[in-house]
Amino acid sequence: MFSEINVDLFYFFNHNFQNPIFDAIMPIVTHFGGFKVLIVVLLAIILYAHLKDKKTLKRISILALIAFLCSDIVTAILKHLISEPRPFVTLDNVRLLINETDPLSFPSGHTTSTLSFVTFFVLNMKELAKKHYKIIDAALILFAVVIPFSRMYVGVHYPGDVLAGAIIGILGAWIVNRYKTRIRV
Repeated sequence: MFSEINVDLFYFFNHNFQNPIFDAIMPIVTHFGGFKVLIVVLLAIILYAHLKDKKTLKRISILALIAFLCSDIVTAILKHLISEPRPFVTLDNVRLLINETDPLSFPSGHTTSTLSFVTFFVLNMKELAKKHYKIIDAALILFAVVIPFSRMYVGVHYPGDVLAGAIIGILGAWIVNRYKTRIRV
């Protein structure tokens, strides 16, 4: 039953939101949630914080990096243990809008990366941006919604994949945040 719902929801996201604007932007936007992009962003923030002697930003960014890496390691292990093929490999009539060479689908690595990154910063944004933290939080949360949606829209992930990736990313960030006073960085 879950499999049927997963497939039905996949087709819903892959077909029902179809429009020329999303067809143009989602194949670009989807890559911003990937490991390579977000690791560069995190390292750039850490370097900036180091150069500007912003100790709180540096500490939080390093902890975010730890949460990010731990979450992505869990996802990589599960992806290879479970070996679920991507929707475009097993289903007919998939609107595939990007080239995807990795045939493994579960869980979504982009979603894991995005949600661990976003969750950790949202949990700590009030400390970082005392005046404007609500605006930054809203932008981060929007990013955390768009990336998983884009993964289904472009045809590379089932809803169950992005849900699992979100759970792993959120839990990874929450665990590191929960124990951040014990982690020396």
